[in-house]
Amino acid sequence: MNQPMTSLQLNHFLIESANHMHPQRSQSEDYVLVNHEKGLLGVFDSVGGRDQNLLVSHLAGQTISSAFDTLLETDSQLGPTEREAVLRQLIQLADTAIASLALPPEQRRPATTIALGILSVLKSQVFFSLASIGDSRIYLLRNGQPLQRLTEDHGYFSFAIEQGRLSVDESRRIEQARNAQDLSSCDKEHFEKRNKITCAVGWSDFTSIPTRSLALLPGDRVVFCTDGIHDNLTDQEIEDILLASTKNSAQRLVSTAYHRSQQPDLRAKPDDISVIHVLYQPH
Repeated sequence: MNQPMTSLQLNHFLIESANHMHPQRSQSEDYVLVNHEKGLLGVFDSVGGRDQNLLVSHLAGQTISSAFDTLLETDSQLGPTEREAVLRQLIQLADTAIASLALPPEQRRPATTIALGILSVLKSQVFFSLASIGDSRIYLLRNGQPLQRLTEDHGYFSFAIEQGRLSVDESRRIEQARNAQDLSSCDKEHFEKRNKITCAVGWSDFTSIPTRSLALLPGDRVVFCTDGIHDNLTDQEIEDILLASTKNSAQRLVSTAYHRSQQPDLRAKPDDISVIHVLYQPH
């Protein structure tokens, strides 16, 4: 029989989050969801306008949190495959909630990116199930291995690869550029489109919701982040910050990204910046 996540097992995780709001905004357009008790984690980033001053990232996060509580009341003993199905269901519910907002016909409906995950245990093995729409990301840092993206952006570079405009290697080189002199004029045109997304929750424009599950190992570190992190920092810089210390990683990532966003720098992009950092330490 599948075993639910217990509070004792969740004590094996260090979960921390941090957010820095764009200086010119009265409210962060990001939303950070951390349910320590049930292992539900997510970051959301609003796209477009508001509905009566309500940011749809917050609506999506609250919808998902409430629905997850209800789902676990009926069946808390779910394995990774079943939890992937739950993640898809949760995102569909958020999409419906946003799409149902009453808006003037001339107003484009706001939407949100989502990077969502569930920690669970099956036969004493810890699993992490995840799903994403848009360009909020989830990374894994495992001992002895380079930083790995667990999600694929629904963004410009994926679109350019699909259209044959860029190869995977070209896309990676341009998107991860650190200095302007490393880019040709054509490269810069691609680079400047890096914040464009091809689908979001609320627009009902995604044909499927990508999900996956993996077993976690002791020492594994999982990072959820909005584009305020990965637009300002390269993957290598994110990895270096994580490797420097296991303490206060979320805050150090946010602080470094914010500092970069205020500089005359190729990658600088003032934005809301949000991170969740999870360290699996079963001892």
